[in-house]
Amino acid sequence: MEINFNWGIPDPSTFVWKEIVEITKYVLETQHEKALQYAPAQGIEEVRYEISKFLIKRGFSLDEDYILLTNGAKEGIFILSEVFSNVVSEEPTYQGFISTMKYKGINVYPIPWDNEGPRIDLLEKIVKEKSIKYFYVTPVNNPMGRVMSMERRKQLLELASQFDFKIIEDDIYGFYVYDSPPLPAIKSLDKEGRVIYISSFSKIISPGLRIGFIAHEEIEKMVKIKNEINHQVSSLDQFIVGEILKRELIDNIINYARVLYKKKRDIMVQSIKEYFPQSVECTYPQGGFFMLCENSKLDSLLLLKEANRRGVKFVPGTEFYYSEKGKGSFRLSFSYENKIAEGIKILGELLRQEVSL
Repeated sequence: MEINFNWGIPDPSTFVWKEIVEITKYVLETQHEKALQYAPAQGIEEVRYEISKFLIKRGFSLDEDYILLTNGAKEGIFILSEVFSNVVSEEPTYQGFISTMKYKGINVYPIPWDNEGPRIDLLEKIVKEKSIKYFYVTPVNNPMGRVMSMERRKQLLELASQFDFKIIEDDIYGFYVYDSPPLPAIKSLDKEGRVIYISSFSKIISPGLRIGFIAHEEIEKMVKIKNEINHQVSSLDQFIVGEILKRELIDNIINYARVLYKKKRDIMVQSIKEYFPQSVECTYPQGGFFMLCENSKLDSLLLLKEANRRGVKFVPGTEFYYSEKGKGSFRLSFSYENKIAEGIKILGELLRQEVSL
C-alpha cells in the first residue's frame, strides 16, 4: 500500500479522457498535416487565439501575438531565467523555480509571506538597495496554499511601478480557490506591462499534454530563447488543448475539480485536527493542492524515512526554501490521494511518538 501526499498530481477523475480520445481522432482526421508537422516556435496561431480568450477568465485580455506556448509552466520559468541576473522571490515557493535558479547559478533574495502575501515592506527594502528587475510570486502559494489578497496584489504592482521591476506571476493554481471565488490574476491590474504571466493546463486538463504558456506584451526575446531550447511544443498537444478550449469544455472541468479538491482539502484539514499533535502547525489551504506543516524541533527527513516505511510519501520542506530553514517542515498534497485520513493517521502516530523531534 502506498499513500501519496507527494507531488501536485491532478486527480485522474478530472481528466476528460473520453472527450480527449474523440478530439484526438477529430484532430488527426481534420488537421493531420498540421498536427503531425513542425509548428512555429511561438505556437500555432489558432491555439494561441483560444488561449487569449481563455485568459479573460483570469480577468484580463491579451492578443494571441503576445502569447508563447511552452512545455508546461516549468519551461516558461527556464526561458525567463535566461534574462535574469538578480531576482527576488517569495519564500517558501515552488521547488521548480528554486531548482532552476540553483541550476543557473542565479542570485535570489527571498521574501517571506504573511497571511496576506509576500511582505511588501521587506521587498521594498531590497529593491531600494539592490538592482532588481524581477520578482517571482505564486499568488496561490505552493507549498502553503495561502492566497494573496487583492490589497497585497495592488501594493505589489504599485511598488513595481515605483521601483521599475517586473513581476513574474506563476498562476498555475489560480482557478483553485475553495472558500470564495478565485481572485483575478495580478496581470488583470497591470496597466504598464509589468506582469509576465505564466500558467499551464497541466492542473486543469492533463499534465501529459505539455501545454503551458507565457503571456506578456514583450514576447519577442522569449520566442527566440524558446526556439533555441527545443524549437516548439508538440503540435498534436497544441491542437488537442486548443480544441478543448474551442468546445468550451474547460468551465465544467474546472468546476468539477474545484468541488472535488475542496472536499479533499476538508478531509485533510479535519484529519490533521484529529490525528496530529498540537505542537505541529499546518497552514490552512485556501487554494491550490497543498498545505505546509511545521514544528521547529522537527526533522522532516527522519519523519519521511519512517513514513516511507509505512507507505506514506510527502515532500520535506527544505525543497521550498533557498536556505536550510525548511528542515522543520513538510508539504502535504491532497489533490491525488483518496486515502487521506488513513495517511494522516499514520503521520500523526509518528509525530506523537516524536520519532522525528
